[in-house]
Amino acid sequence: MAEQKIELRKIRDFGQNINDSFVFLRQNLRPLLKSFFAICGVFMIGQAIFNGIYQSHSLGIFDQLLGGKTNTNYQTRGFSDVFNFEYFLLVIFMMLTYVAMNTALGAYLKFYLENDGVQANIDEIWSIFKRYFFKVFLFSIPIVLLIIVGTFLCILPGIYLGVVLVPFSFILIIEDTGLSGAFNRCFEIIKENFWSSLVIYFVAYLIYAVASGIISTVVTLVFGAAAYFTTKSIGSTVAVATSFFNIFSHIFYVIYFVSAALQYFTLVETRDGTGILNRIDNIGSDKNNFDHIEEQY
Repeated sequence: MAEQKIELRKIRDFGQNINDSFVFLRQNLRPLLKSFFAICGVFMIGQAIFNGIYQSHSLGIFDQLLGGKTNTNYQTRGFSDVFNFEYFLLVIFMMLTYVAMNTALGAYLKFYLENDGVQANIDEIWSIFKRYFFKVFLFSIPIVLLIIVGTFLCILPGIYLGVVLVPFSFILIIEDTGLSGAFNRCFEIIKENFWSSLVIYFVAYLIYAVASGIISTVVTLVFGAAAYFTTKSIGSTVAVATSFFNIFSHIFYVIYFVSAALQYFTLVETRDGTGILNRIDNIGSDKNNFDHIEEQY
């Protein structure tokens, strides 16, 4: 018997969220990653290029130390040397990459939801992606600034806003609303579910961070050792190599995203109950409605 597809609109506790996240990824991994890298790849490569350039300059101090050279140039570096044009290009591409990943994955979920679990191809995701990318990008700017301000004020307001506003991009894409509507909706659905959401987001992000961190560390050690024993130049080689290989660490971001998305559907279902109402309305209308129910005696 075929494995039953994940129902998105459903209330889940912590264990169910993590379990269903991995089940959803197992069922949709190939089409999801195809769309993910085909659409977001150009942004990831741009980020890798500028990250490699910036880090190669920043890590040049290690080459000087290993070569026994003086550190005069490094000591004279000022504010403009650290926060230079390359740095701001890197920040821009980091944000573009983050928004592109969120929009592409959100577009996949939107198609999945509207087509009863049908897996989307790249063209179908692209048609949704291009409708929402600039919207998500522009509307995310004030949200990010608000979280940054809240963090600098007293840290706790930033954490609170960060948790509350996690579903912001999902609401923009799936519910097709505007800036004020999505902002207010985040506060509306989080009521009485803040702490459970915080735990789920933290654990999902921890899985992403540990997995991607392992890859980053292994790649850095391997290329660092190879560069040292061949060219005696660590900084530039490691910076460029890790920047491009870290592209693959974005795969693990999908784990965090899917977990956060399932929590969004939990919050919406708790608040609105639309999923259960739709299932009640569809009783008897689908001749295959009971195909996956095993016989009980």
